[in-house]
Amino acid sequence: MPRLSLIPACALVLALGSLPTYGAQRAYVASYGNDANAGAGCLLTAPCRGFAAAHTVVDPEGEIVALDAAGYGAVTITKSVTITANPGFYAGIAAASGNAVTIATPGVQVVLRGLNINGIGAGYGINMTAGSELAVENCVITNFTTFAIYVSTAAAVNVVDSVIRSNDTGIYLAGGARATISASKLLNSELRGLWVHGITAGTTTRASITDSVVSGNLVGIQAFTEAATSDAFIRVMNVTVTNNGYGVVSEFPLGGLVRVSIGNSLVTDNTIYGLRQTTTALLESLGNNLVSGNATNVSGTITPLGGI
Repeated sequence: MPRLSLIPACALVLALGSLPTYGAQRAYVASYGNDANAGAGCLLTAPCRGFAAAHTVVDPEGEIVALDAAGYGAVTITKSVTITANPGFYAGIAAASGNAVTIATPGVQVVLRGLNINGIGAGYGINMTAGSELAVENCVITNFTTFAIYVSTAAAVNVVDSVIRSNDTGIYLAGGARATISASKLLNSELRGLWVHGITAGTTTRASITDSVVSGNLVGIQAFTEAATSDAFIRVMNVTVTNNGYGVVSEFPLGGLVRVSIGNSLVTDNTIYGLRQTTTALLESLGNNLVSGNATNVSGTITPLGGI
């Protein structure tokens, strides 16, 4: 008979001990949760209470799911993750100081979905200074004293179906960020609804805003630069820009190129200017916009933009 080869028990234990361990692909939080459950992985049957605790156990590229209506606290994100509300439930982040959501880790990809992010004294709603991607989907971001969304790194940013309301500035982009904003509302900012700022030399920061409403801000949409070889571009298509002080502004290129292009948009009832261009900045029009009913409809030079 062939002889059986037996693995010594100690060798088997060592082999099992060398197997990789896994975190949670999905971590849960709930109003009835307890952060002590992080030790077990914030399970569906034993959820954690706050986003910060769930973040410690979820796998990179995993999901944190808010099961029911509650506030889940500020969170610093250091891995690629999706934070999402259970559809039909309120999932809030309220911050009294600093940031509600902090993203400062290179390479991370972050999705925030269905959240209500509220400033109760905090300066920043979402503060992203490093990372590769940020998606904000079906969120409400309101009452921040500095910026609702602040991105100062070369990340791809998508803001979809969201309301950004009653902040100092709604969306701020710099440092080579590339943003698409669609089906959203930028409302009632003390300063700017959308600000694309060329402030880092050698970068091009750009935004495309479509099918959206920009209303009630001091400045609705603005691009300008403050650093040599720093460019700022905005494309505006199918957007209603109304009841701001300044509607759409392209100005102050201090060393870089500033270009704002607008098409098929309504610019009306702005109390200072509808469209404003200064110095060597470019304000381009497809020629199919309705610009009417502003205190001054056009200030500066509009450059015709041919289509193909």
